[in-house]
Amino acid sequence: MKMKNKHSALFLFCLLTGMVMHAQEVDITGTWAMYEMTWASGDDVNTTTEDQLKDEGMSSEYYFMPEGKVKLVSNMTGSGTMENIEGTWKLDQDKLTFSLNLEGNLVDLVWDFEYKDEAIHLTRTSPDGAASVVNSFKRK
Repeated sequence: MKMKNKHSALFLFCLLTGMVMHAQEVDITGTWAMYEMTWASGDDVNTTTEDQLKDEGMSSEYYFMPEGKVKLVSNMTGSGTMENIEGTWKLDQDKLTFSLNLEGNLVDLVWDFEYKDEAIHLTRTSPDGAASVVNSFKRK
């Protein structure tokens, strides 16, 4: 009887390990559009919805290419001018790193990464932990 329990436990462990490893293998290649942005500072939490973003004329899209290249097309200022920023991306478990060329300077931005409910959620927190932003994207 003990041998059967050991085999059952081993099978369950392998099954769960496989599920966790599979969950970490998220294919984010393709186009992702921002549908929600949440800012938090202290007790204040402000969420901008997809409809509000559209009403303000704001949009942000990431084009993740399989060879590790990325293109950001964004107008988060609402000015009507679209910015095109190119660089590279790397996903390492729960961290998504962008190396972007911003005005001639190579800048690395590291986001906390979560893939949940068919959406990408990118979080950055201020160094002192007092404020954070979560940008949520859905596949186009």
